[in-house]
Amino acid sequence: METITSAQYHQQHLENRKGYEVTYNTEGYDRIVRYSDRYVTGSYREGELRHGVRLLLYDGTWLKDLSVETLFDSHQWIVARFHLAGSSRIVISGNQDKSFKADYIHQPGKNYLFYLSDIKQIDEVAVGTELTILILFNFDFFRSFSTGSEILPETLQVLLESETLPLFHRQVGHITHQMNLALQQILHSPHQGMMKRMYLESKVIELLSWQLTQFVETQQGQYPFTSLKPVDVERVYQAKEILIQNHIQPPSLIDLAQQVGLHHMKLKLGFREIFGTTAFGCLRSYRLEEAKQFLQEGTMTVEEVANMVGYSHLSHFRNAFKRKFGITPGACRAGKKIVME
Repeated sequence: METITSAQYHQQHLENRKGYEVTYNTEGYDRIVRYSDRYVTGSYREGELRHGVRLLLYDGTWLKDLSVETLFDSHQWIVARFHLAGSSRIVISGNQDKSFKADYIHQPGKNYLFYLSDIKQIDEVAVGTELTILILFNFDFFRSFSTGSEILPETLQVLLESETLPLFHRQVGHITHQMNLALQQILHSPHQGMMKRMYLESKVIELLSWQLTQFVETQQGQYPFTSLKPVDVERVYQAKEILIQNHIQPPSLIDLAQQVGLHHMKLKLGFREIFGTTAFGCLRSYRLEEAKQFLQEGTMTVEEVANMVGYSHLSHFRNAFKRKFGITPGACRAGKKIVME
């Protein structure tokens, strides 16, 4: 594995890049950079959604194994990381806090929360795809929601009482169904311009609320957290994609498990841990989201939409749609407001 500093990486990136394109103030982001060099090809998007909150989205493919050493100065940014694809090893040592050391692996399907200031970090990345969403928020933004009576993780409670925060890094848990839905809405926002920035800001705050809730529940022992191997997490995501691609005639759970190489009980557990629901709960949610889009377009009847998304009984479709969105499919087609989950 090649080892370089971040300064060396940046210099070699400038010298060896094959494609480099920067656009500003587009698609709801302040800056979008698309690039290709000897190490990686991909893009990142960044935007300050409001004062004290930044959104960064990395989507790329590493072309070789690489270790990059970076020094970070003091700052007041807390980082929420949602790792959707790929894995990387991170080794951290505190420059001032000599007692702080960390060595961990970012795994797909998991989310992390950390505050790392004035540290040295070594990132070890492997050949393959990486898709990561980062939310950076500062101390003042965090405190702006305080009412003085919150139940917060002890790690963050200190911020309500002082101007400092100890270094920390936590694997909060698996990306739940609610988190994944918000992440997909960020990746595939239907809006443009100012409306997209408003939409992205709302989804970022929603993600943070789900993550902090999971953090609290994990500490209180309410959240069922067991660890799957990274290869098993990838197989669960693969199984979800197979379900979506075959949502009209989906395979049985046992057939699905055989296709991805997992025991059906482990696959069942994996869906619960990562998405917060069953395999067919994910499928039902996808079908109904698709149905909502078709209905809002208004070009098909309710019965046609039900058939389009795989429901053979219209009454089953109506009942499932109303449970999820709070209104009937007919009311949705007529333009009435959806009641969000």
